[in-house]
Amino acid sequence: MKAAEKYRRVFGSINHLKDQISWTTGLTNMVEFLAWEPKQILGITKKQYVRQIIEWAIDPELAGKNLEEVEHAVIKKLNAKMHESEQLNTYSPKTVGICDPREAIRRVAFFSEDYLNKEFDIFLSLCSDVYLDSFYQQFITFEPNGSWSTHGNSGLFEASTELKAMYMDNLAYNHQSNVLVANELKFNGRKNPDQLLKYCVMYEHLLEKGFIDKGAKFLLLFIGGSELEHNKQRLADRELALCHKRPKKYQHLLRPELLEIVDHLQVASITWSALIEFNQRYLAENNVCQVEQKLLLGFHQSLKAKSFMHLDV
Repeated sequence: MKAAEKYRRVFGSINHLKDQISWTTGLTNMVEFLAWEPKQILGITKKQYVRQIIEWAIDPELAGKNLEEVEHAVIKKLNAKMHESEQLNTYSPKTVGICDPREAIRRVAFFSEDYLNKEFDIFLSLCSDVYLDSFYQQFITFEPNGSWSTHGNSGLFEASTELKAMYMDNLAYNHQSNVLVANELKFNGRKNPDQLLKYCVMYEHLLEKGFIDKGAKFLLLFIGGSELEHNKQRLADRELALCHKRPKKYQHLLRPELLEIVDHLQVASITWSALIEFNQRYLAENNVCQVEQKLLLGFHQSLKAKSFMHLDV
C-alpha cells in the first residue's frame, strides 16, 4: 500500500480545493511538522541524536558498568549538552546542538519559517471571507461573491492531490470567483531559483486532477520580512535561463504548456509589516466581530515577536 493511500485511509482526504478544512487541522499539521522534523525539538537530527547516545554509551570509561550506571552517565552528559546550548536572551543567535525544551521553543517561535507557516495556516483558515476578499483584491481582480477555503502544506494535501516534491506554503481558493492564491511565506529570504515554474507545475497538476476549475485566476503572493522581487517577467526570465543551462534536470519545466501557465500567472509581494498595516486599516474601517479582532491582533503579536522584526537586536 502506498504512503498516500495509508494516509487517506487513516485521516481522510479532500477531492477539490473548495472543500472546507477545519482550523483544527492546522494543529494537526503543526504536530505533523514536528513529527517529521524532530530536529526542531531535539536540536539535531534524529540520526545524529541516536548516534550521540550510542557513542556515549560505548565510551571505554563505561566498560563493565551495569545498565543503570550507563544510563546515569549518559543522562548526565545529555543534560550538560542541553545546558551548553541554552540561550537566555530572546533573540540570541540560534545555536546548533542538542537543546532543552525551552531552547527548542525559542528556536521555533522566533526563528523558524516552517513554524510561521503553520501559524499562518491556522490564521488564514479562521479569517472571514470579507477579510480575504479585501486582502487579495489588493493584488488581483475578481468578484467578491464566494467563500474561501485554505490549505496548508500537509500530508492531507499531498496524499489527496498526490502532488509530490511541491513544497508550497499555503493555498487560498475561492471556488465561486474561481481564484487560486498561492501564499509563499518568507522569513527574510529570497525566493527559490525555480519557484515560479514549480508553482505553475502545481497549478497544472491541480487542474488536471480536478482540484481547481478550468480558467481559475492564479496569483503567487510573496509575503516576507523585507520587500521581495515580484516582477514576473524578470523572475520568469531568470528561472528559464537557469533551466536552459541544465536542461536534463529541468526538462519538465521547459514544456510549452507550462509556459502558457506562466503567462497566465500573476505575481505580487507584500511585507509582514505591510500586512500588519493592512490589518489595522481593516479593523478601523470595518465593523469587525470580537473574534476576528482577537484573531488579527493575536497574529500581529506573534509576527512582531519574530526575529526578522528585530534585526538590529
